[in-house]
Amino acid sequence: MVVVKSVLILAACLLAACLPAGASALAQSNLYSGLGTIEIPYANGPIRAEHVPEIRLKLRGAAPRRFGMDTGSTGIVVAAEHYQPGPGDSNDGPGQLTYNSSGRVLHGTRHTTDVEILDNDDRPAATARVQVLRVERITCLRNARDCEPNPRPRGVAFMGIGFDRAAAQGTDDAAPRNPFVNITRPGSIRPGYIVTRTGVHLGMSAALTRHFAFVKLTPKGTNSAGGLPQWNAAPLTVSVDGRTGTGTSLVDTGINYMFLSPPAGSPLVRGERVPAGTKIDIWLPGERAPAAAFYQVTVGDRANPLHPERVVVVRDPGVFVNTGRMFFEGFDYLYDAAGGYVGYGWNGRVSGAYGRVTPGPR
Repeated sequence: MVVVKSVLILAACLLAACLPAGASALAQSNLYSGLGTIEIPYANGPIRAEHVPEIRLKLRGAAPRRFGMDTGSTGIVVAAEHYQPGPGDSNDGPGQLTYNSSGRVLHGTRHTTDVEILDNDDRPAATARVQVLRVERITCLRNARDCEPNPRPRGVAFMGIGFDRAAAQGTDDAAPRNPFVNITRPGSIRPGYIVTRTGVHLGMSAALTRHFAFVKLTPKGTNSAGGLPQWNAAPLTVSVDGRTGTGTSLVDTGINYMFLSPPAGSPLVRGERVPAGTKIDIWLPGERAPAAAFYQVTVGDRANPLHPERVVVVRDPGVFVNTGRMFFEGFDYLYDAAGGYVGYGWNGRVSGAYGRVTPGPR
């Protein structure tokens, strides 16, 4: 069922955009006072290690279809049988999108079109106007982890809702590609979302975010064609067996394992799995931040629900953690595309021995 939490008040939205990053916890909550949200349950049940969460979408000329929902990429990729361009759509020329986790490169033609976001009863809940990639072939990066070339792919249906992914994907920030932040109907939804273990809330409200820790993102200094500001990746601090460093994080529903580029001085081997017994502590954004999320993983401790399927050391420069989707066993996650915030909420399903959230603004 579509749930509208409250009615948008335009004046509140305009005021919210002017609030300083250092406002009180109450002011942070008031940032979303009077705003409406729409709840979309996952079509395939709660987030699990075994599957990517799915949302039903309907594109022009095709029946409704489940699309994998990925916070680790940006943009809709779709096979030809699930989208037929029609009146009102634009042909934006050839394009491609790279998935670094698997090594797949999807090639095709870009079109700007209306996408219906459906609830679990296949009823339209919202409409977004975005640029999609109609996929015509798949190639593989040289060192692909999970890829087979396909000259005539079928069944492709994937939706990326992340941010700051252009460089990793080989795309640009200009076109509006994220359906959850480019909603045209209803017009009362703030650009952004809250991802939980069981579903997504389009937009955000004071009630839903009351117990969140908010982190202000740094601006790229550019806007998308739709006028939304572009934001850099969220900061984090990570400690690996006592070696601590600061870098960036990616909360990623698209994979069930963790990528780690460790702090300087770590003995971990690039390109290898992290050995059992390694202790990883993660703060979002930092250990001494007044508002933050924290969780820990000891590799091999399967009693911890936040434990990813595996932890792999990557060759990326700098300190970086891709959490994987087991993060959602304990946390809710917010992205405010208009205001430039991420937020973390503790859902209470996991023992406090493994993680916690200290609510408030950064």
